[in-house]
Amino acid sequence: MATPVENTSRFIERYIPLVDFLGQSLRPNVEIVLHDLDVPDRSIIAIANSHISGREIGGPVTDFALWFMQQGNTAHVPMMTGYRAVNAEGRVCRSSSYFLRDENDVMRGMLCINVDISEWIHLRDVAAGMLGGSETTLPDKFDAFGGYPGTPLPAHADAVVSHFVDSVQPTVQDAGLPVAAPAAAAPTAPVGENGKEVITESLRSNIQNLIDSMLNTALSKQSIPPERMQKEERLAVVKDLEDMGFFILKGGITAAAKRLGVSEPTVYRDLVQVRD
Repeated sequence: MATPVENTSRFIERYIPLVDFLGQSLRPNVEIVLHDLDVPDRSIIAIANSHISGREIGGPVTDFALWFMQQGNTAHVPMMTGYRAVNAEGRVCRSSSYFLRDENDVMRGMLCINVDISEWIHLRDVAAGMLGGSETTLPDKFDAFGGYPGTPLPAHADAVVSHFVDSVQPTVQDAGLPVAAPAAAAPTAPVGENGKEVITESLRSNIQNLIDSMLNTALSKQSIPPERMQKEERLAVVKDLEDMGFFILKGGITAAAKRLGVSEPTVYRDLVQVRD
């Protein structure tokens, strides 16, 4: 049974019965999660079929939710459907998120559905190996933005929305499923040297795992270890973390300072500089 945590706003609490309803109505391979974005460090206030991701009430937001929050919530889309997420065991999910906004159109929460499709992917790959056929993939988060048919893609449609590459990488191809039409004005996201990145939302079970994963991603973009970084390289790491929404998390400054081998005041100064 999904139950709320203390001090959860009434706005989000009203959706908790919906988590219970969907969890009991859908199959056991479907996880339903309700996030309160006012408390990102412990945003999960209700969850059904939690065995899919291993998360529990009081767990943190995903890396993607942090990125979306940090970009200023400028893409006023109601939902994203049918994109890929990967749990801590590397199992692939077909995921969808509905953004919960208050009367001021401020995004306060997310209702997420994660369908574990790993067994179907395995069956498809076995059949493809015997019969042949072309590969298809789940859409990335950019293509999944919105849900309004006929909405044109922004000019940066070749970019991808998520660049948070978790330490767990999927080893199977994604199943081919319908693509939701994108909405206009999705915010621009960083991309890799080849113009694209692995499109994966990480379903992390606790805040420390999320912090470590995001730090690993930012540091991996530099060619030298933190102890040998000059100020310019360190600023690039801080800028990447800022774009990810990393510093929204409680303890983000402390964690970044520890991994970069500098003092917390140094990270504060770097953050002020990149924000300017």
